Amino acid sequence: MNCEICGKPIFGKPITIEVDGAYLKVCEECAKYGKIVNERKSGGIKESGFAKSSRNQVEDEYELIDGYGRIIKEMREKMNLTQEQLGRKIGIKPSLLAKIEQEKIIPDYPTLRKIEYSLKVKLRK
Repeated sequence: MNCEICGKPIFGKPITIEVDGAYLKVCEECAKYGKIVNERKSGGIKESGFAKSSRNQVEDEYELIDGYGRIIKEMREKMNLTQEQLGRKIGIKPSLLAKIEQEKIIPDYPTLRKIEYSLKVKLRK
């Protein structure tokens, strides 16, 4: 398994951290970039491409369309919004939005819905 921040191989058990509502499995070195969380057996941890939740069936699993980051960036720029402005509007840090646009981080379901609503675009398959 590779670290979801730096991409380096993780030897041993990965550390799960929370960064602005997104749960990432990272190496020991990158753990400092978020809050270390204990993994819950009830499926609350997000993994690449999917989000687990008990709210409803739509949230149980979702898959993002290819190029979702590029689409977010293009729509944001089309609306003349900076990353800071859109981040403030949807309640996330600009740095997290930048990582989502670069497709380094997969947004959790609530953040994804806020992005879709704010930019008037569908990003799920």
